[in-house]
Amino acid sequence: MKRVQFAAAALASMAAVASLSACSTPTDAVQAGQPTGGASLEQADTFSQIQPDPQVQALLPADLQQSKKITMVLSAGAPPTSFVSGDGKTSLGLNADIGRALARVMGLEPTLVSVPLDGIIPGLQSKKYGMALASMSASPERLEVLDMVAFTKGGSAVAVPAGNPEKLTSSSLCGLQVGVAVGSFQATTRLPKLSDDTCESQGKAAVKAVELPDQSQVLQAMASGRVAAVMADGPVLGYAQKTQGAKFEVLKDDSSLTSTGGMAVVKGSEFTEALVKAMEVLHGRPEYQQIYDKWGMPGYALPAAELGRLKG
Repeated sequence: MKRVQFAAAALASMAAVASLSACSTPTDAVQAGQPTGGASLEQADTFSQIQPDPQVQALLPADLQQSKKITMVLSAGAPPTSFVSGDGKTSLGLNADIGRALARVMGLEPTLVSVPLDGIIPGLQSKKYGMALASMSASPERLEVLDMVAFTKGGSAVAVPAGNPEKLTSSSLCGLQVGVAVGSFQATTRLPKLSDDTCESQGKAAVKAVELPDQSQVLQAMASGRVAAVMADGPVLGYAQKTQGAKFEVLKDDSSLTSTGGMAVVKGSEFTEALVKAMEVLHGRPEYQQIYDKWGMPGYALPAAELGRLKG
């Protein structure tokens, strides 16, 4: 599948790192340059009702047991999964709520930061961040440098301009430029497979993926006519349509192909087993499903059978 990128030199370097990563400033400081959403600060739940789990705490590395603090990095610009509040300070969305609830289970004080997609793995490797909550799928490249723990599901939808003037569907995108967020499940897996299945294998022109740094820029590219359609997680497109006055239509992805999103730490981390156990504990609490209901994503909660470490 052919890929087209704007600002080629800058985005090429992003993509090289983002092939490994998926969404640098504390939440109490202005996060300059990050797209913001319209949700109120009241939606940043602290989950004070959740008490630390002793079994989880016993698994924490010594440094975390001593400091009782953790810096969690999230991806910016993809509401309702992850975005920054209108004040430019507070991380909001499903991933932020999962992170804060997990921190309560572990008995840790979290600092949440939202950065562009390509900054996550370098930040983990440099120990700037203790863990990532960015719904990353477990690609072989990521698993070479990360331990990943499943916490959510994902699925795709296609957005087209209002009225769908070209009468497009998710299976009629051959030869067209389709916007995707760099490093996303849609960029790495769903759109290439769709192009192979519905276009190239039928002797038609490949879908031309246009990779941009975050979902906000992808939607802007469609609004300006630079791409014919956009492919992203269904809840992301639905939320943008409802809250940001976006003038587009959301089409169902004809494929049943879904992804499993994982939190991440550096490969071989002493923190990994604590995260596995903490996720099991949180999954067993009502707050886990309540978070998905709150953000309009009830069907994306992870089934209990899929808990644990992600493998390639």
